[in-house]
Amino acid sequence: MSGAERLTAAFHALEGALPAAQYPLPIEGADVLRQLAGSLAQQTRDYLIPRAARLDAPLLAVVGGSTGAGKSTLVNSLLRAQLTRPGVLRPTTKSPVLICHPDDEAWFRSDHVLPGLVRTDTQLHDSRALHVVAFDGLPPGLALLDAPDIDSIDDANRSLARQLLLAADLWLFVTSAARYADAVPWEYLAEAAHRNTVVSVIVNRCPPGAVVEIAGHLAQMLAERGLAGAKLFAVAERALPSDGMLPAGDVSGVKHWLTQLAAESEARSQVAVQSLAGTVRSIDMQLSELIDGVRRQRDALAELRRESVAPYQRAAAAVAEVAGDGSLLRGEILSRWQDLVGTGEFMRSVEERIGHLRDRLSGWFRGEAKEEALQAAISDTLTAVLREAGDRAAEETSAAWSLTRWGRDIVAAEPGLQRASAGFHAAAADAVRAWQSDVLRLVDEQGRGKRMKARFLAIGTNLAGLALIVVVFASTGGLTTAEVGIAGGTSLLAQRLLEAVFGEDAVRRLADHARRQLADRVDALLADEAARFTTILDSLAVDADATDRLEGAAAGLRDGARAAFDDLTAPELD
Repeated sequence: MSGAERLTAAFHALEGALPAAQYPLPIEGADVLRQLAGSLAQQTRDYLIPRAARLDAPLLAVVGGSTGAGKSTLVNSLLRAQLTRPGVLRPTTKSPVLICHPDDEAWFRSDHVLPGLVRTDTQLHDSRALHVVAFDGLPPGLALLDAPDIDSIDDANRSLARQLLLAADLWLFVTSAARYADAVPWEYLAEAAHRNTVVSVIVNRCPPGAVVEIAGHLAQMLAERGLAGAKLFAVAERALPSDGMLPAGDVSGVKHWLTQLAAESEARSQVAVQSLAGTVRSIDMQLSELIDGVRRQRDALAELRRESVAPYQRAAAAVAEVAGDGSLLRGEILSRWQDLVGTGEFMRSVEERIGHLRDRLSGWFRGEAKEEALQAAISDTLTAVLREAGDRAAEETSAAWSLTRWGRDIVAAEPGLQRASAGFHAAAADAVRAWQSDVLRLVDEQGRGKRMKARFLAIGTNLAGLALIVVVFASTGGLTTAEVGIAGGTSLLAQRLLEAVFGEDAVRRLADHARRQLADRVDALLADEAARFTTILDSLAVDADATDRLEGAAAGLRDGARAAFDDLTAPELD
């Protein structure tokens, strides 16, 4: 593979990698990076790929500059023909005009250069069309393109002007005596200096007595800004004749320079290589900026993700603590449990006559209504804990996000993020009921063994399940004597009751299992809530391999450039 082919392949790889340069968060500089990525992708298609593939293709000289500088008049005057219409109205909305020798027409009508512009045979009021004119008064090997104003008040015109200048092999930059010091032209000229683009500057409409002075001042400004080698031509202001063209003598210097350039294949090649090499060098630096920007986006998104996950993890831990430290047994749940099983006498009977449990239980338990009351108390209390945890996690997450500009923008766009979702309270109640069902299935499965079947039937699935929930709420490790004062003696009663039916080890295993089931239900519930935040981040995600792809494209571009350019013209990339 030749050096030019390797460079062309590198540009194709760059074109494929650039879509990975995404900047969804409004981090400082993100707008600039988005524009840079889009501009670079367009330049790769419009200029880099076709030029690398055909270094001997005709040169494209783009005539650009400020509003009212006289670009179209200059083009017509150079060619001594009315080929492009000067704009009278502002903003000028006419399509750009590309003028080339008939021998070069096929190249410029193809999609090799500026493939996004539709070719036309007439000048339209459409900035996305390119009017191609074949004119034998222009020597082969060079085309002139009359571009829109770089400072147009029309966004599409300004964008197209930039696109065309970035697709040029050389610039004919036109300004006027009144505006040559304006900021916008110098922004473009600074970029040309940075890229080492071949530039010719024409300062038009100079007062007749000030041509030398203005030209000298402009030459000094060019030198100070790294453009000492730019060709500079000054044109005096004068009333135009009826044909609207400048006298031939006024533009003879520009015409002579262009004619010489077109006539010498070596000179054309030098221009093509110089501009291409300079562009490659600038792209290497631009890719570094894009890669750094992607990293900053990825880091910011990762931080937002951590801030959206951590509050819900803390919420789950808080629920687990409250559900296992005995605090839930100090209110309605404990009261309903005491209503259901009594206290002292039942405790003494369990301890003294556990063998006669089946005969005695019917005298102590007050019926299904009180079981249902206890179930409702458990459901209401635990649901309230979950709701509070979900609301607090939403508040903490939105508050953490609001500490950054980009997080604030997301929260502002989604007002509901500051509180739990509309369906969360109902979902919390459903999760508690589902866990209660889990516990009932757990004790039912444990009570099916032949050895304990009679004892289990004595209390039934519902009471066994309720007792197990009381044990779970009493302590993370099962009640001990020291904990009785915290959770209350009746919670110890629940443990002793279950031990009488299932045995001490089985009760410990059942409590651990029920506790894990509760944790799983809570984790799933809160994960669904956290997903409101993480789903937003997923929609803003940057490709995981974006930096690898861009770095690979940059490395390939360096290798391709070294292969394509000789030591004298190779861009300094290391």
